[in-house]
Amino acid sequence: GDATAHTWQELNDPVMGGESTGTFTVSDNLGMFRGEVVDVPSLKAPGFIKAQTSDSVSFADISSCTAIVINARAAVPYDGYRFQFGNKRAPFCSFFSSGFKSHFDAPVSDSFQRVVIPLTNFSDCNSDSTGEPSKICTEDKSVCPDKGTLQNVKTIAVWGEGAAGTVDLEIKSVSAIGCAARAYPPATANLAQESGEDIILATFVPGDATAHT
Repeated sequence: GDATAHTWQELNDPVMGGESTGTFTVSDNLGMFRGEVVDVPSLKAPGFIKAQTSDSVSFADISSCTAIVINARAAVPYDGYRFQFGNKRAPFCSFFSSGFKSHFDAPVSDSFQRVVIPLTNFSDCNSDSTGEPSKICTEDKSVCPDKGTLQNVKTIAVWGEGAAGTVDLEIKSVSAIGCAARAYPPATANLAQESGEDIILATFVPGDATAHT
């Protein structure tokens, strides 16, 4: 298999008898995330569904970049989309949630849109019940993405969390942008990084070096 190919796994809210349902499939070079987020009966609050890479294959170094871009389109409006990377957890913030997470708005459109999420929007101190950050990077640097995580995020995930409703999102790719140009030895030159272009984290094209299936 390809050294940069990843396996995706879809998970639903198992805590306290959650009843949300979801699927993640790869078809027509797209990652398709679909499901329904409903209230957890015992909590009377929305649960979650998520699609996450589930292997240990390394990701590209994005420590010189400034934002994540999700190339996606949504079929229906939904207010609870979140993107997560890494598995670091700020102390005394959450029991279940780990990694750096940010809310994003997915445009309802027939065409794919670039959804830009600045890295300063991400926090590793997030509520288990709502997904909302308890501390934010722009106010507390201790919850900002750290260089070690950005050098290999290890895992990425898309969530539907903290809002009841229908999840119907098609993803073409996930990239990092605003990346500094770097000098590499000719034998290992990465043109995307040398020219300061996007660094691709995930695509769904069979045989592509960054395909995540």
